[in-house]
Amino acid sequence: MRAALVLFMSLSMVLVFCRAEDNPKEARKMEFTGKLATGIFAAGGETTGTILRAEKSTYELDFGKQKELRKKAESLNGKNVTVTGTLNIRKGVEVAERRIISVTALKEAVDK
Repeated sequence: MRAALVLFMSLSMVLVFCRAEDNPKEARKMEFTGKLATGIFAAGGETTGTILRAEKSTYELDFGKQKELRKKAESLNGKNVTVTGTLNIRKGVEVAERRIISVTALKEAVDK
């Protein structure tokens, strides 16, 4: 009986933790504009390999399994782009705080 109770409590805590991590109120699509750089390497492999240098910050770009977006990024390397996606903040080892955008759209920025 005690073992079943401990197992139930452990599973409940895991479920609560997972739900807190997947809070849709915190995840909003946003647009970011800056200079795109691909082929980036970092100590310990702590990078997605593609970054966006915006006016006030630098962001890593995560394309997930979207091969077309990744190819598009390579063709736009060194250009100003606008990225649409969800910003995630993750703790890093070499870098204390990693700002990673989960990319849903990518286009060359229009100069004004």
